[in-house]
Amino acid sequence: MIHTDENNKQITTIVPGHPAIIDRTHWPRVWIAFIAGCIAAFQVGKASAALSAIIEEFQINLFQAGLIISLLALISASTGLLFGGIVDRYGPLRMAVLGLSISAAGSFAGAMTTTILALLVTRVVEGAGFILAIVALPPLIRLSGSAHDSPLAMGLWGAFMPAGMSIAMICAPWITQASGWRGLWIWVGSSMLLWCIVLWIAFRGVKTGGDSQVSTIQSWRGVVRTGPLLLFGCFVAYSTMYGSLTSFFPTLLIERHQASLLLATQLGAVVVAANIIGNVASGWMIRSGVRPDRILTLAYVVMAVCSTLVFIESTPVNAKVAAGVLFSAFGGLVPGTMFATAPRFSNRPTQIAGIVGLLLQGAGIGQTIGPVMVGGVVDVFGGWQFACLVMIGASLFGLVFAFALRKSC
Repeated sequence: MIHTDENNKQITTIVPGHPAIIDRTHWPRVWIAFIAGCIAAFQVGKASAALSAIIEEFQINLFQAGLIISLLALISASTGLLFGGIVDRYGPLRMAVLGLSISAAGSFAGAMTTTILALLVTRVVEGAGFILAIVALPPLIRLSGSAHDSPLAMGLWGAFMPAGMSIAMICAPWITQASGWRGLWIWVGSSMLLWCIVLWIAFRGVKTGGDSQVSTIQSWRGVVRTGPLLLFGCFVAYSTMYGSLTSFFPTLLIERHQASLLLATQLGAVVVAANIIGNVASGWMIRSGVRPDRILTLAYVVMAVCSTLVFIESTPVNAKVAAGVLFSAFGGLVPGTMFATAPRFSNRPTQIAGIVGLLLQGAGIGQTIGPVMVGGVVDVFGGWQFACLVMIGASLFGLVFAFALRKSC
């Protein structure tokens, strides 16, 4: 429902069970919510960038180092749908600000830790706040976009992770050099708190309360349906492939092509950032009438071909880098399409939070199992080229769900 106050200021009110519709997209709010997601994603990028410094200070083993990286994915895999139901009930703005604040508190606490166990506990706090915020922000974007521009706005949202990760990976070396990894943790926490204020001010005129008549269980039941579950399967396939290649890409360049650590890290950041292209393009494509299943089919086929070129030994290093960039760029079509398609399966704007939570669980599962599967296959068979078995298998898995999605959209 749209009405104006005494100052003729437009206010959007959510009526339970009825999606809010606005005639014109409020792009400043869309960008503010998107930037909030990017800043939240700093929590993912900072750990990878500062890992070597943490290993050196705490003298930890690779398993403990891996936990620092993977805890956020594990939390995502186990809590996404739960937090989606909470957001649906209590409202996206309050939960987005609360999530960012909790994650910032975890980052500040992490900067003061003196043991690896304490650091891991603070990563759990960071991760819980991160997932809550990431689930709550898409409904704010949906409430800010017209029906015509919604696919484009939601497709843009899909780029928050690669954008935030790449910014963190680029900035982290400079911050770490100046103030150590603890300074990086403080910088991330401060950025999140600052943007909490910006987010609250930007959306203060929008009624974003949740539906108190809907219980968390009812919200889950409204989400766990055929359409959202197909999106979930597509996201598991995508994140299995994307998480595997981006995790091992720098290591592959170092081991097989003797690239320096700095160069391999920089090229890895370029590959991650290329994902933004596909996310934005998917929104344009869906708004232009291209069917989601066709976009997904294109993405999975190109990802399978490019990942094969990356992992087989005979591919020249320049071709590997080009294939990695194309893999990421076309791969970005998948999350962009998922987020742009999600509103089609929601009965009210806040229910999008539950669907996004389900998607994040799929992403967390894929990011957890993908690198493990690739690492296991490479260890067993003794060559990087055998990683193609995992990548092609995940691609076929995604194509099956994309084909099934055709009937649901």
